[in-house]
Amino acid sequence: MYAFAKLLSALSLLAVANAFYVPKARANTPPANRPTGGSICSTTAFLVETVIPADINDNGGEPFPPSPITTYPTYTALSVGTQNYTCGDDGAWTGSGAITYLYDISCLPLDHHQPFTSFIAALWDAAPPTVTAADIVALTEQVNPGVGYGIHYWIPDPVNATSGNIYAKWDFSQSERMENDTNKANAYLVAGESANVPAPNDPSVNSNWLVEPVLVINGKKAGQLADQVFRINSNGGQAPNTTCTPGTDLQVKSTLDFLFYGGAWADTIF
Repeated sequence: MYAFAKLLSALSLLAVANAFYVPKARANTPPANRPTGGSICSTTAFLVETVIPADINDNGGEPFPPSPITTYPTYTALSVGTQNYTCGDDGAWTGSGAITYLYDISCLPLDHHQPFTSFIAALWDAAPPTVTAADIVALTEQVNPGVGYGIHYWIPDPVNATSGNIYAKWDFSQSERMENDTNKANAYLVAGESANVPAPNDPSVNSNWLVEPVLVINGKKAGQLADQVFRINSNGGQAPNTTCTPGTDLQVKSTLDFLFYGGAWADTIF
């Protein structure tokens, strides 16, 4: 069953590559003098305002800004993994972080990101428990070598470890594209949160859309990967609206997109 699931996923991903990676009239050839560490394809056609619903702020939460801090993203990433929860003393699920794997989707037109992400989510949701997000990473790398960015997870409060707060972190430092980059040790980001709204579709199932600015500690940015992150196109990730046994843990499959703005690699945009 495990081998069959891997084969099925591999064939599905090949079909996705053929279906979605279609030729487009885009400047996808980077200049010869381009710095290392950037996206595979051009991101100058990616205006996130065009894919965020006009009524995104109508259902409460901390509102989305009208636009990101820069016009174009430095990176666009598909995220596949789990969002994690712990049951509190009140019998309700509380977010305890996430662990997901990240892939470069800059070669897809922006309006294809949402259907592509939903397609991958369907594969991930259908995979049996023996198939992990790391397996999906390995299969994707076989189909499209070099698309792996790195990993996303959460860490304890870097300012006050006893606060009980957790912060999102993205780490590209071990990715293939950073291999020869002299600044690869800083290819990470720890972020706070400035916007948090319900997902436009099925918010009881799909995790909230977020805007996450880099955390500044004692006047220094916590990483140089980006200055702001948009989290959109969520599929799954929400804890069930049920009571639970205090102290138990839960992993919920999650597939979504991140767009990274600014940062030390902004000069790689072409």
